[in-house]
Amino acid sequence: MMVKSINQRKQIVVAFLFFFAFSISAFAQKTIKGTVLDESGMPLPGASVSIKGTTKGTSTNFDGEFSLIVSENAKTLIIAYLGYKTKEVAITTDPIKVTILPEENALDEIIVVGYGTRKRSDLVGAVAKADLSKATATPTSDVTEMLRGRVSGLQVDVGGGSLRPGGTSEILLRGRSSIEGNVSGIYVVDGIIREGGIEDINPDDIESIEVLKDASAQAIYGAKGSNGVILITTKRGGNNKVNVSYHGFLTTKKLERNFDVYSGQEFAQLRREAVRSTNANDAYSDDADIFSAIELNAINNNEFVDWEEELVAPGIVNSHSLSIVGGTEITKVYGSISYFNEEGIIPSSNYTRKNLRLNVDQKITDKISARFDINLLNDLSERAANVNVITTSPLGRAYNDDGTITRFPSGEDGTAVNPLWNLREQDHDEKGNDFVVNFIPTYQITDDLKYQLTTSLTRKSSERGQYQSSLSSSGDSDRGIARIDNQLREAFFIENILTYNKEFNSDNIFNLTLVQTMDENKYTQTFTEGRGFPNESLGYDGITNAIGGVDVFRNKTKTRNLSYMARARYDFLNKYQVVGTVRRDGSSVNAADFKWTTNPAIGLSWKAHNEEFIQNLEKIQELKLRVTYGSLINSLSTPYTSLFTAEGQNYVFDGESASGYSPSVVLPNPKLEHERITTLNIGLDFSIFDRFLSGSVEYYDQVTSNLLLRRGVPSTTGYQFTYFNAGEAKNSGLELSLTANLINNDDFKWSVSTIWSNNKNELLSLYNDGDGNAILEDDAYNYYVGQPTNVLRQYQFDGIWQEGDDFANAPQANPDSALTQTDLRPGDIKVKDTNGLDAEGNLTGIPDGKITQEDRVFTDPNPDWFASFSSTMQYKGFDLFLDFYAVEGATKVNPFLSDFNNGGTISGKLNGVKVPYYTPENPSTTFPRANFDAAPQYLNSLAIKDASYLRLRTVSLGYTLPDAVTSKLQLDQIKVYVTGTNLFTNTDYIGYSPEVNIRSTFSNADTGYPDATAFTFGVKVKL
Repeated sequence: MMVKSINQRKQIVVAFLFFFAFSISAFAQKTIKGTVLDESGMPLPGASVSIKGTTKGTSTNFDGEFSLIVSENAKTLIIAYLGYKTKEVAITTDPIKVTILPEENALDEIIVVGYGTRKRSDLVGAVAKADLSKATATPTSDVTEMLRGRVSGLQVDVGGGSLRPGGTSEILLRGRSSIEGNVSGIYVVDGIIREGGIEDINPDDIESIEVLKDASAQAIYGAKGSNGVILITTKRGGNNKVNVSYHGFLTTKKLERNFDVYSGQEFAQLRREAVRSTNANDAYSDDADIFSAIELNAINNNEFVDWEEELVAPGIVNSHSLSIVGGTEITKVYGSISYFNEEGIIPSSNYTRKNLRLNVDQKITDKISARFDINLLNDLSERAANVNVITTSPLGRAYNDDGTITRFPSGEDGTAVNPLWNLREQDHDEKGNDFVVNFIPTYQITDDLKYQLTTSLTRKSSERGQYQSSLSSSGDSDRGIARIDNQLREAFFIENILTYNKEFNSDNIFNLTLVQTMDENKYTQTFTEGRGFPNESLGYDGITNAIGGVDVFRNKTKTRNLSYMARARYDFLNKYQVVGTVRRDGSSVNAADFKWTTNPAIGLSWKAHNEEFIQNLEKIQELKLRVTYGSLINSLSTPYTSLFTAEGQNYVFDGESASGYSPSVVLPNPKLEHERITTLNIGLDFSIFDRFLSGSVEYYDQVTSNLLLRRGVPSTTGYQFTYFNAGEAKNSGLELSLTANLINNDDFKWSVSTIWSNNKNELLSLYNDGDGNAILEDDAYNYYVGQPTNVLRQYQFDGIWQEGDDFANAPQANPDSALTQTDLRPGDIKVKDTNGLDAEGNLTGIPDGKITQEDRVFTDPNPDWFASFSSTMQYKGFDLFLDFYAVEGATKVNPFLSDFNNGGTISGKLNGVKVPYYTPENPSTTFPRANFDAAPQYLNSLAIKDASYLRLRTVSLGYTLPDAVTSKLQLDQIKVYVTGTNLFTNTDYIGYSPEVNIRSTFSNADTGYPDATAFTFGVKVKL
């Protein structure tokens, strides 16, 4: 009995101890809460949250939130989600906010290919995706400029005026495929081919940018896509709670240049030397004879004008973008508004842009859904008046004694007008309004079959107004000039798409896409010019009050296109893919007998990494070979090229004015056909050493046949030239894209990338003469077989003639030379005698003792290669991005060294770039002697200069505040960054930029704008 009692007491004690321990344990537990976000800051539902070292855990709800009871001694949570990297986080008493990143498997990356998407591993054509994080690191309003150095084979042509505030640029993909035809790629935004540019797109609204580079990828767009396709996808709403993002930045800009202009005393000496060289006795003239009183006063007192200081000011850019994204399973919405303003480094060159975008995805039924997109743009460009800080003489004064602007700095009427005066007396503005609406309903007919209707309306209007007052240098003789240019572009787009996707099993997958497209593009222009204004207070708004006459020009064009496309794709064993595409295009632009064209292409790929003999190689993660071949039409870019056209012409008949028409200068060719571009592309994609190194190599061979050319016609016909088809041109090249992940751990990541490209362009043939003999050159239009299509042909600079040289026997002094220099003397330019002719008129390649047209040499202006090199480092919350861009072997004609209007003739009349010109006391071997009366002979030969350069394009340092800070502020993310742009440029090319030449002094055209170094401070906030 006693034993039983003792056992009972033991049981009670054990039970009591167990209950006590459990109570203590329960008392020591706590509840933690948190949120799991994806890489874009969006909530991630269904993520696994567990306590490290235990099996206890939970999952996040629809809003990415979780709640979990843990013990006091629990230290770490493990966050996991399929397709994302597992992450460990410390347990804290505060709400935990965790951001997890996708697994770095490039094979699963989704790529937009046009009429659908593909995993990167399934690509057959040459399709490149731009890294947006790098592209947007350079603050700009020009989306195209963002792509420089981001895609192999793609060049950005800044052309004329694109560096100005609000300026734009063009893309050139894999060289120039045509001479007289279209060479620019097209833009496809959210599935819609855009006409007239993409200036209305806010960079913060872009989700992805892909580039279609070969015929197999481009064939889906037919004749329009043969020069390359830029696919832009904008952001859309998500199935999550509402998120708001803000991005703002402030940029300061300053002039970038690598040269000096002549100072006041140096310019005075230049004029003395220029006048001296015209004197028979080679003596200096008296200063009183070559300078005005004001100029003499400036020289004697060392009081000169620094026009750069007077006219150039730091540029300021400020940008603000606010977006909202959210939605449900039924309705998803993305909306944004943005404001961009830039005050240029040249006064009165400003740009303001306001954007509004709304993208809505609506699920109507289980099978029917619709997309509705609207994008609005309002912008204002203020273009700089005719200002050139280089060529205006520093001798004189910019202001009168009372502080007002003096009209003639040198004090003499009729001399150069003060650029500050012209700046005050001229206005040049352009206002634009863009309106783009897309409506895209979709019907899922079956699980495998889908129909989509794509409709779009684009309307772009602009008004450019210019007024040059009666006090300006351009308008003084007309008592003021007013110009108004109104332009309207309208585009209508309708497309029917039928897509069939069938997965018979994991080894056999088939896809078929059928497309029918119709579009119409209208363009109207009304240009009005009035002269003579008694009252100038209204500027160009008072154009109807012109008393000197009003001229009106009207232009109107309309083009229509109808197309049918079929693309079939078959995937076998996840190893072998074949894609075939054919598109038929009909266009109103084409000649009557050639309205329809056919664009076929085929592509094959082999996923070698899925073969058993490679799967066992641990060092190879991806190895894929791609081969594509296609033949696409290059569409005619100008309407009515094959038709007879006439222009309005006023004339006097029987003493009275009458109106009539006269033929245009182009002789019509009703048999004008299209150019055809045939391309072979071989590509290799790879990822090796556990994805330490990945990239792609592309080789392409592209031949353009049936070239669109010009040919002169006899003036007795009343025409100047005609267009016709003949000859072939070729582009071939190699492209390389490489990324190396040097370090990749939780705290520190470092990767480097390079994109390298080269292209060789050559004119293969022209046409035959009446006897069937091949014509090898057409000097009138710069066509030369065996040379690049944009080749330079000029005499070869061979130094400067010096004292003691044999002038009498110099080829330039030969009476049989094309430009005989009988008065050849020290300081003149020497050109090389490179060639001669035999008795039959054939080139010998041997100097013949005279300088003739045959001595001109060819220079390829295209670069040997161009490349970018970038480095990205991340350490905890810090990130550092560096980007270099290089162009090697490019050549340009430098107007600073040859053009009078840019001070290149060394005449002492205009200031210019400071060069070591020849004087008897300091004989130069690189630049000729100054001459006040005439430009040095063969000056253009000296101006052909190497335009290679290496530029530190971007340095950006950012810091993202830790979650512990942002969570207390009830924000998802705060990032601040500083960025430097164009910090360093190494080049021998004299100018503001080796990319673009500055405007001509006396030109009203917007032909150039100086480049700038920029510094930016920005902030990004998500809540």
